[in-house]
Amino acid sequence: MQSKKRVLFYLVDGAHAEVLPELLEQGHLPNIQRVINEGTYRKATTCFPSTTGPAYLPFLTGHFPGTMDITGIRWFDKKEFKRTRFNKMAMRSYCGPEAAWFNTDMPADKPTLFELMGESYNVYNMITRNVPDEYDLGKKGKGPLYMKAHFKLRHHPVDIQGHGRVMEMLNSGKDFDFLFAVFPSVDWDSHYHHIRDERTVEAYKIVDRSLGEVRAKLEEQGRWDDTLFVLTSDHGLTPTTKHLDLGDWMTAQGLKAVYYPVIWKTNPKSAVFISGNSFGAIHLLNHKGDHVLRETEILQAMGGDKLELLLKEDAVDFAIYRGDDENTFIVHNRYGKARIAVKDDVFTYEPLTADVLKYGGKIEATGHRDILAKTFETDYPDAVFQIYQLFRSRRAGDIVISAAVGYDLRDFWEYPEHKGSHGSLHRHHIHVPLIYNQKGWKDFPARTADLFDSILKWNGITPKSSEGEPLF
Repeated sequence: MQSKKRVLFYLVDGAHAEVLPELLEQGHLPNIQRVINEGTYRKATTCFPSTTGPAYLPFLTGHFPGTMDITGIRWFDKKEFKRTRFNKMAMRSYCGPEAAWFNTDMPADKPTLFELMGESYNVYNMITRNVPDEYDLGKKGKGPLYMKAHFKLRHHPVDIQGHGRVMEMLNSGKDFDFLFAVFPSVDWDSHYHHIRDERTVEAYKIVDRSLGEVRAKLEEQGRWDDTLFVLTSDHGLTPTTKHLDLGDWMTAQGLKAVYYPVIWKTNPKSAVFISGNSFGAIHLLNHKGDHVLRETEILQAMGGDKLELLLKEDAVDFAIYRGDDENTFIVHNRYGKARIAVKDDVFTYEPLTADVLKYGGKIEATGHRDILAKTFETDYPDAVFQIYQLFRSRRAGDIVISAAVGYDLRDFWEYPEHKGSHGSLHRHHIHVPLIYNQKGWKDFPARTADLFDSILKWNGITPKSSEGEPLF
């Protein structure tokens, strides 16, 4: 009799590619360490923006935010907004009730692992398209539990309850093909305390204890040996000490901005949508037409002096916008510009007046795997491809701001105050830990999108389309 293969996926939201190894070395995570001893620990890159929700798309769909047209935890669609403001598709914030629209916002022709993997269970993940309620283990009571966690800063009960629901399912004797469990407390505690705060460390320990108990149950049931276990994150995170409210900044410069939650201003000249608080999308509205703008039109609509003033803000690492030529992108900071060009599957990064991404000069690579390999260990890993994928969607905006480490782009409306942020292209946000209970898989630089293909291959399924590759 052939054994059944199954996949157990732990998504530790906000797990840091430097903090997690520290805790392993200190002996705080014995159950995760056991898996590593038997399998593999490595780094991977997530996507841009490196933020919850959009960064779940690569491993659950095999596609990036630009391809999926979900370009942030908050996004804006200039074309729909200019058509009519009373329009469900003009803007979105998944930080609240509109999270329920995430499933219908995704392209219908891009299936998720839940739809491809048979008996699939979900815990706390907002991507639940076609997941029956009885398989959505975290759904019951999630709203009040999340609300209490947010305002009282007591996050750990969320993870503990999620683990309890998994154990209830396993103790009932039910089996699974795919079980995807999100543990959100590492992210929350990192945002509201510090990435190394004792409360954040305890959140990692809750994950470790959960793995130990779940593994013991699967071993008791004779199922562990046929289970692919994966643990990873959607983004890293860095401590934040200062805030620049990008929407207020645009308004102060005479470019009145709409932004969440203040979305009903009259005659706005811009829209500013923040994700993870270190990613900002600026949509300029003070021009004829509803199209996205390229460099020349951006300088006309915003004013070159205002752009230069923005770039001088300490919170701004750099701005990104489309060049005048098709498939070219300008990366611009206070010191100057660099250009990215994509032609016939050749990716080129070239400093013009500054080496903004600190690659040491011009880089040319054939294929997106090659540009990943050539930038993987830099301060901005995979930035060339990630910029390219994001700007395939008009919802990316006219200008994207990647915040400097230590700063973020949202202030007054962020309650409680964020003391940690993510979303940018910096390695502390883009690198994530990747752990699985297998050895001998390919050692090329990995993206989280590769997990989609790897999981399907584990179960003998070939995806119709994907932007990842199997890791074995």
